[in-house]
Amino acid sequence: MTGRLKWYVAAVCAAGLLVLAVLVATIDLARVHEVPVAIAVFTAFIVVGELVAIPIGHRSRPKDLAVASTFAYGLVPLAGTGVAALAFVLASTVADVAHHKAVVKTVFNAAQYVLALAAGGAVYAALGGGYEVRTATLPALAAGGLAFMLVNHALVSTVVSLDQGVPVLQGFRRDDVRLELGTTAMVLALAPVAVVVAERSLLLLPALVVPLGAIFLASKGELLAREQQAEAEADAERQRRLTEQEQEVVRRLQEADRLKADLIATVSHELRSPLTTVLGVFGILRVRRRRLSPTERDELVLMGIRQGQRLQRMIEQLLLAARFEQAEGGAAPLQAARVALDATELVAQAGAEARARHAGRAIAIETNGALPVRVAQDVVVQVLGNLIDNACKYSPDGEPVRLSGDRDGDRAVLAVQDSGPGIAPDDRQRIFERFTQLDRHPQRRGGGIGLGLYIARQLARSQDGDLVVVEPAAGGGGARFELHLPLAPDGEAPPR
Repeated sequence: MTGRLKWYVAAVCAAGLLVLAVLVATIDLARVHEVPVAIAVFTAFIVVGELVAIPIGHRSRPKDLAVASTFAYGLVPLAGTGVAALAFVLASTVADVAHHKAVVKTVFNAAQYVLALAAGGAVYAALGGGYEVRTATLPALAAGGLAFMLVNHALVSTVVSLDQGVPVLQGFRRDDVRLELGTTAMVLALAPVAVVVAERSLLLLPALVVPLGAIFLASKGELLAREQQAEAEADAERQRRLTEQEQEVVRRLQEADRLKADLIATVSHELRSPLTTVLGVFGILRVRRRRLSPTERDELVLMGIRQGQRLQRMIEQLLLAARFEQAEGGAAPLQAARVALDATELVAQAGAEARARHAGRAIAIETNGALPVRVAQDVVVQVLGNLIDNACKYSPDGEPVRLSGDRDGDRAVLAVQDSGPGIAPDDRQRIFERFTQLDRHPQRRGGGIGLGLYIARQLARSQDGDLVVVEPAAGGGGARFELHLPLAPDGEAPPR
């Protein structure tokens, strides 16, 4: 038991024993001698009623309602609250021992009944109730029965809530109160009837089994109906969730089909464009080779070479993307030998190669001291080259592309910034997904299949780094891509 539950059980047990002692001291022995047989018969019915309890409640909050309440509360106007409490304690103890309940539960149940009967008897006596059931005392009996019900329900609901670790107020839910107190009220309503019948003839008391049985059947019927309703609602909720899951699967499949169709269309178009150019060049050279000047032939050959290289890059990107996808699925990742290098030299190398590829583009390089890293040189240069090519594609003519290398804590930050329209914050993660292209400029140069940035980020992560796009510094425009690489320890500085 938890600490709160232990304190609660101990308090109820102590209070019950104390109240029982007070009630026993107030027993009217003269009245006991007047109706000893009736007391014995009522006590026997209480014991039997406790041994055969009616389950009330649902699976998460099991609870029993004993028909013994009819005869226990009936003893209050028949022989007094003290006698009723003693009889109820006896019946409760016998039933709990027969059901092999723990000592703590046995004592708690007895104390609970004592407190509930004491509350009911006190209200009944305060409203003028006596040893005789008359029309005038029925309001007192009803008020006492209500007090008995409420105290008993509060004590039991609290201990169940503490035992299950749920809020105590949850035990007073409207549905529980209606079912439990409603059934208890029907049982207690027979208490004055039992007293009147006993005053006429004790042999008629067994006839009360019929209305008690009717109450039992009504309670079980309502309980069954509630459980069936709860199961139906649970089944409906499960069906709703399954339907939503199925709809989500269908939506994803449809989205996958759409992406697949778009991918095939994009890749087919982008591959066909350079291939058509190459075939056209060869066709012209074959048909008009004798009518072309040497300069025209050289231009055609150069055009075919450029388009062939473009086609080669696309195919290499597709193959490389497939390797990364296999690595994500558990295959061996892409491996490349790492060596100690100065990242500023890699920036300079990538810038020099970019100037050769983009002769008409100004490429500014700015570094700030040595940046020792341990990486695969070709991998880093490939990432920077990819970023520079993208920057040249989206920057307006005449605008420079800026490369920089700097230190940020234990990382080297190699950045490429263009002068284009920039990237919206909502797209800054999406651009690194496979086959994603943003129309950042209506006149962007060249095509592509949307793999460049995906491959660049995967290559960066293969070097224990990362590739991110950030907001350019104040006053700067375009997009700024940063390649973050871990700095090498001091003992692994590159040779000078």
